[in-house]
Amino acid sequence: MTVYFINKSENTVIVELGNNKIKINNGKKIKIDSKTNRILFSCYTAENSTFKYLPLTKSVILEYNFILISLYELTFESDFYEINLVQKQVKGNNLERYKFIDLQLSSGNINRKEFCVQDELSIKNQLFAARERETKLEKKLKIADVMQSICYIGIPALIIFIGTWYISDFKTALYILIPLTIIGVTVGLMLKKVIGKFNNKLDKINTKYEKETNKFDDINSFFDKNYIYSVLNNENAGNDSMR
Repeated sequence: MTVYFINKSENTVIVELGNNKIKINNGKKIKIDSKTNRILFSCYTAENSTFKYLPLTKSVILEYNFILISLYELTFESDFYEINLVQKQVKGNNLERYKFIDLQLSSGNINRKEFCVQDELSIKNQLFAARERETKLEKKLKIADVMQSICYIGIPALIIFIGTWYISDFKTALYILIPLTIIGVTVGLMLKKVIGKFNNKLDKINTKYEKETNKFDDINSFFDKNYIYSVLNNENAGNDSMR
């Protein structure tokens, strides 16, 4: 039985068949002889997964671009068989894009297919490092937010204090400043608490919706085979053939 692998993608495709690792350049094909009508192999492009960051940062990730290893088990229906290797990209609902090798078959059946991130270990290390930087950035932004709130309350209060002191005297200005400061801080804290509760409820609703629709729990889901398979088979996902 003769099998031809034909690379119809723009990139070099690596096919692992048994103990053999075969590189197929764009537009090229290789011939394989098989003693049975069943074949098991994996294939992937010679690329690395990458992240797209917010400009001027190396912490806030705007897009996750993962390169997948595709594993296929096929059965043949004839003595001559062609397998076209086509590169595709699928976009999920959590900023992720999966690029993988799909098959176009002249005949036969796909009995099994599995997908995993090609460079899972290294890309995980990069991902967790980016999350650590993002956590540090969030802490800095919270400090900046506190300073901003102080300015919003403190500067108007200071202007009122100086104006009252100029018109009247220091004691009168102080009597006006203290109640204004207490009221301003109290109202500010109450508003912050109400907004915080609302945001927490909204986050819980969004998280519940994501878990129900996408089976997405956290960043580890990006590497879960079941989650990857659900994204690739999601009819609502945006699919683009990579020619």
